[in-house]
Amino acid sequence: MVTSNKDIGIIGGGIGGFASAIAFAKYGYRVTVFEKSAVINELGAGIQISSNGVNALSKLGVFPKYLKKVVFPNSIIFKDYKTAEHITKIQHNQNSDLPYLHLHRSDLIHALASCAEDLGVNIKLASEAKVIESKDMASKIKANNHIYDFDLIVAADGMNSRIRQYWFGEKPACFMNQIAWRALIPSNGIKIDPSVYMGKNKHLVIYPLRDGELINIIGVQSNKNIAPQSWTNKGSTRDFFNEFSDFNTEAKHILSKIKEVKLWGLYSLSPLKSWSNRGVVLVGDAAHPMLPFMAQGSCMALEDAVVLARDFKETHDINNALIKYEKNRKRRVTSIQKTSKNNGKIFHISNNLLRKIVHFSMWSISRLFPLFLENRFRWIYKYRA
Repeated sequence: MVTSNKDIGIIGGGIGGFASAIAFAKYGYRVTVFEKSAVINELGAGIQISSNGVNALSKLGVFPKYLKKVVFPNSIIFKDYKTAEHITKIQHNQNSDLPYLHLHRSDLIHALASCAEDLGVNIKLASEAKVIESKDMASKIKANNHIYDFDLIVAADGMNSRIRQYWFGEKPACFMNQIAWRALIPSNGIKIDPSVYMGKNKHLVIYPLRDGELINIIGVQSNKNIAPQSWTNKGSTRDFFNEFSDFNTEAKHILSKIKEVKLWGLYSLSPLKSWSNRGVVLVGDAAHPMLPFMAQGSCMALEDAVVLARDFKETHDINNALIKYEKNRKRRVTSIQKTSKNNGKIFHISNNLLRKIVHFSMWSISRLFPLFLENRFRWIYKYRA
């Protein structure tokens, strides 16, 4: 490990925050993470980490050492919401060293935190941190009535980032007229294939977690009734089932098992001109939130962490390092944001005729060119940070 006399402060103990902490610590920097929660107990449910994200986890030393009870799906199948007929699928796990993973968000957070602790990262829980003004660089954090000095501050405090709002002059997020439902149920022996049911103005995603012990369920629908951004907002299981009652029998059978559901709104933010400002840099959703239709939000945070620490190490001037980081990341992230948004449109086609045409085209192409979808998204999955 290279030793360094620089101090890195990180605000946010989520995926981007702990990944950044590990990346900097592996280069020998002194790292402190400030997390407002009193315990490391990430809420949420299942997440998907494709090979580009697994590559980052491997470079960080988290995979496979710290990750247990993951699912290695062979593929994800796209189905018609009404009939459950297979339309197409994307193959996974062609590379056994960098597979596609399904795992619980909490398991990933704990794995990252454990790795960070083993590297000597100072984790300060119950610490509501904020950046405070200084004469030259914004290199001070105030938390619990104490002021800390840092050479670089990494803001990894998510889409609702207070640092982004107050330090970068960002306006509040805009509701996208879409809401998401999220639930977990015990599998109780139910065997399922990872599936996306594409419907009219809505879609449903179902896949197994924790060695098949749990089933993760996410439903997204167009809805103009504003819902909060918080993942902890409680929803109605009856409303969830009713909203998707026009789906096929196999999907409704899974939905009928739900005992508790969370409901939140999907929001967007205008792209920032710059991700850094006077010694403060944004990573993950704080820098570039994206809609969930490519399952790349967590992967982008992991990639950010690896690239940021590398660019910081390789460039002696902090400002130049942050410019380099943004140059290396912005084009890719912007392209994935657009791809995710377009996927959402395909998942939610409301016109019956158009939907049949699109689904038939997908079905035909997958049979004539079985690797078409895999090749189409190769630029995402084959990227190595």
